[in-house]
Amino acid sequence: MTPWRKIVFKFWILGIFANINSSAKADSRCFLVNGGSSVSFFVSEDAPIGFNLGTLEIQGDPRRDIVLRLREPTAPIRIESNSKNLTLTRKLDKEGVDGPSTVSFTVLCDKRHNNEPSIAIPVTIRVSDVNDNKPVWLDGPFSINVSEQTLPGSTIMTGLKAIDMDQHGPYSTLTFSALDTHGRPSPLVGFGGGGFEGRLVLSRPLDYESMPQFNVTLRVSDHGTPPLYSDTNLQVAVIDSDDLNPRFEYVSYSALLPTNPGIGMVLDVEPGPIRAVDQDTGINAPLKLFISEGRPEAAFFRLDEKSGRVTLTRDIPDDQLNQPITLVLKAEQLDNPDRYAISTLNIGKTGTHTAPLHFVQSEFQISVPENAPLGTILFTALTSRPADRNLKFILQGDQHNLFQVGPMGQLFLRKSIDYEQYQKHILKILVTDGFQNATSQVVIQVLNVNDWGPRFRQAFYEFNISMDTMDRGQSVGQIEVADGDLDDKISLEIKNTNLIRIDDNGRLFVKNKTVVKREIMFLVVAKDTGDPPREAFVPVVIRLTNFTPEENRLAGEFDPLKIALISSLALVLLAIVVGILVYFGYCRKRRKIQSENFQKRIFERNINNPLALHKLVQPGSLRRSNKIRSMNITSPVLVNASHGFNNGFNNGLTPLDPTQHNPDGGGGRPKSVTWSPKVIQKQKVNPIIRPGAVGSIRVTALTSSSGSMSCNSNGYEIDPDTSVTPLETFSMSPSHGSNSTGTKTDTLQSTSSLTLYF
Repeated sequence: MTPWRKIVFKFWILGIFANINSSAKADSRCFLVNGGSSVSFFVSEDAPIGFNLGTLEIQGDPRRDIVLRLREPTAPIRIESNSKNLTLTRKLDKEGVDGPSTVSFTVLCDKRHNNEPSIAIPVTIRVSDVNDNKPVWLDGPFSINVSEQTLPGSTIMTGLKAIDMDQHGPYSTLTFSALDTHGRPSPLVGFGGGGFEGRLVLSRPLDYESMPQFNVTLRVSDHGTPPLYSDTNLQVAVIDSDDLNPRFEYVSYSALLPTNPGIGMVLDVEPGPIRAVDQDTGINAPLKLFISEGRPEAAFFRLDEKSGRVTLTRDIPDDQLNQPITLVLKAEQLDNPDRYAISTLNIGKTGTHTAPLHFVQSEFQISVPENAPLGTILFTALTSRPADRNLKFILQGDQHNLFQVGPMGQLFLRKSIDYEQYQKHILKILVTDGFQNATSQVVIQVLNVNDWGPRFRQAFYEFNISMDTMDRGQSVGQIEVADGDLDDKISLEIKNTNLIRIDDNGRLFVKNKTVVKREIMFLVVAKDTGDPPREAFVPVVIRLTNFTPEENRLAGEFDPLKIALISSLALVLLAIVVGILVYFGYCRKRRKIQSENFQKRIFERNINNPLALHKLVQPGSLRRSNKIRSMNITSPVLVNASHGFNNGFNNGLTPLDPTQHNPDGGGGRPKSVTWSPKVIQKQKVNPIIRPGAVGSIRVTALTSSSGSMSCNSNGYEIDPDTSVTPLETFSMSPSHGSNSTGTKTDTLQSTSSLTLYF
């Protein structure tokens, strides 16, 4: 090839490569930039219509060299004109109610100015969940009846259920709570299990007389931020029980005898007529009124058991009842005499106001619960002149106007009292008739009632920590909680995880640093020591900011449950392998023992056979089959010593030592014969010898009943169960010697071994 042709050839090759490269560059259109085969996008389910989902990373420019279109026209997506942007055309919904929960479609890419088929690119839109569904009660509103004798802590309602259509997770985790009419936690009822169970529990005792019924708002909320909730109403009707004694309208009564008191006169009783009622208003049992016997002066008076009027039963002389007397009044239930009430009636004569005036006690001590209703009569300050209507009572030392004194010395509760503000009130009560004065001290102890539950500073706690903070053992967060009741102590407890612990001060710590998660969500439950105790809870989330997949994998490797499962599987596999090895070892040992026993039996059986005159040969080569058992043993040389071979064998078999006997006197080979001892002789014939036979003839030695041997097997019958094919045969060969005429005679020389068949 000439040089100029070489140059042309090189340029031609370079042109081909340039064309190939340009073609390859054009063919890359419609392929994904990252080399993948499909595209995925993530979008929140609250994305509005018209939202830009993303841009397809496809090689090529839709304005110049490629055309993009959708294969599925019903897909809730459109491709913006002359762009790679995907736009949402319909609403999406993770729950699949208001829209599809996932979208899959195919984008077809065509190369302009090219007739190649369209390239299909699968696209998947994955929808992420948001807290867009509030919980819904399955039933409601509710109404129940509860006896006032129900003990606090008892379950009064079960089976309360609600659902949340959001995806499983914090947005669908529900919490139940009971609220009063002001939206605060109800002091009467609450939900068990920290609010995670639909079981309503009674928190404090009920009283039909003070509250025959009440309403509770039941709320179910999720753990979203902010949480969504639904409310329903619960009406509780309290069933009355006979748990209260009857009650007089007034603690004590007084009356003055008229001038010249006589039989049948009715006394004017102050501060009002004597009446008593059953405090169990739901039962309202009938009562009987009477004067208790105990004083002789009681015989002068009679109390009507129904109307409560006091009348004289006889005339009272002027020298009688000059001093005031006190009678005991009793109101008793007809159906239950153990339920009764007691009051007093002070009776005196007119003109006895000059008697000394004083209180019956120098100090009155009473205890009042802080939730006592307004208007309650705390006690009555009795004086030495209870029937004197001219007495006036004055209360001193009440700086907050919480109490009020009545005309008969009754002390009323005027305003609500609070144990957290004042635990004790010390007052003075003064009585006067205008001429004499008397004072007494009143000490009121306020009893604490657990009317405040624990309250967290925040409704939701979220902490973001680093792995370094956790490794140093520092606190990962602080929970703040308080209780409005004085002297109540709060205990904190972690629910739903064993990875975090909390101390008495509300500080959170990681218990196991090797078993961690990217996000840990749990509840902190606070419980006070009031009577009855009350509790509250708050959700907490801890997130690791620099959590790596290697750490997550390490956490999975140290999972105690996985380790226990793997260990159990390893032990099971080890047991199976050991069992298999033991089984195969046992089978091998068994076969070896059977083989040794079989050889031993065969050996003993043949050694006792009269035909086995010498030692056994190769006992280890024995075979066992279904019908035939054989053994090769060396037999002696059988020789007819007196007549020679032509005259036949002797009647008996003469064993000779093959190493010493030689009928020809020469050094020929020892002779042996093949025996078949299980051959049955049917008839006896003389042997036929062909004189002058040259070469070898094959003879099978057979034994007759008389012990003789013949070289012809035509006169014998073979046992059908025994194979008679000899393993070895002997041959008739010409003798090394010759007779006097020079003619060769046949001499029996055998080198075959004895074969026994069983």
